[in-house]
Amino acid sequence: MSNIKVGDKVRFLNDVGGGVVTKVIDSKRVMVLGDDGFEIPSYTKELVAVETDSYNNLKKVEPQKNVSQQNASDSRLTSVDDQPLDMHEYFYPDAVYLPSNKDNLSLFLAFVPSKKAESNGFRVFLINDSNYNTLYSIATIDAEEKVESEAVGMLEANTKVQVSFLNVEDVNVVPTYACHLVFYRQGEFKMKEPVSKTIEVNPVKFFKETSFTTNDFFNQNAMILRIIDEKAAVDSIENMSHKDFKKLVSEKSARDEQPQFKSAKSKQKEIVEVDLHMHELIDDFRGLTNGEMVEIQMKKFRDELNNAMRTGVKKIVFIHGVGAGKLKVEIRKELDRMKKKLEYQDASFKEYGYGATLVRIY
Repeated sequence: MSNIKVGDKVRFLNDVGGGVVTKVIDSKRVMVLGDDGFEIPSYTKELVAVETDSYNNLKKVEPQKNVSQQNASDSRLTSVDDQPLDMHEYFYPDAVYLPSNKDNLSLFLAFVPSKKAESNGFRVFLINDSNYNTLYSIATIDAEEKVESEAVGMLEANTKVQVSFLNVEDVNVVPTYACHLVFYRQGEFKMKEPVSKTIEVNPVKFFKETSFTTNDFFNQNAMILRIIDEKAAVDSIENMSHKDFKKLVSEKSARDEQPQFKSAKSKQKEIVEVDLHMHELIDDFRGLTNGEMVEIQMKKFRDELNNAMRTGVKKIVFIHGVGAGKLKVEIRKELDRMKKKLEYQDASFKEYGYGATLVRIY
């Protein structure tokens, strides 16, 4: 049981900075009001208390208004100094309206690498690039289908908020993110249906440099995943001339009519990728021991390697992840016994990080 309580000043172990605890969510998590004035849910095991009884100092800081600030003894939303929030101000803030966004919804989940060496992981943001205020609930679902709430609140139009933090050692078992969103704005507006969407992230993406790109939301590269993006669909149609549209239709028809085959020569030039992460191999691996999971992964490895050798594939990449390294060790033991037929090395760090092996077949 954590000794961290409301009012304690804390520092982040996996990120720079710190803040003050404003609420105890459960036995594992608390809400922390950061130095930038934003509240984020944090695991107590990732915090260290540096000063207690700092709660009164928060009165000088304007907190992010969040549904999680609800007082346990009062059904009204309260600010940090226990004064009731103005309900109208909370739900109808002076939001920025961008004419270019019109009535289109564009919301994204973003993974932003921490800049500091001591902060080994990714900040997770919800981005609202639309003219609608959004009531949001972000939860995670693990491999055993256990659901944990990460953040709830109201996100103003054309703003973003950090909703979670993902440690780099956890990327091999990235949870599914469940996003529940409701849209509205003050006065007359076009009604939008609520969105309920789950986002699964392939762990390999976190080790690929190309997954993190320049964007309009951060001053560094980030992995941006779409929850809903009506604006992109509208722009692509509006910016397409009649001639371009006819050309697109014509090209699609031509592709559909062509036979779908590849020559043996072109096939030999390809690099085949095989992802050995468990969620790619079977739908439900609950209850399996680590040894049983490695056995399933090794069977897949052997089948794919034998098939590559039989069909003339010259290069094949096995994506095994980092983890404890057991699978990588077992794979390389087998490859060592086949050195007369092949050679192997770490795959491109730029493409796969430390989590893959490239095999060249003679």
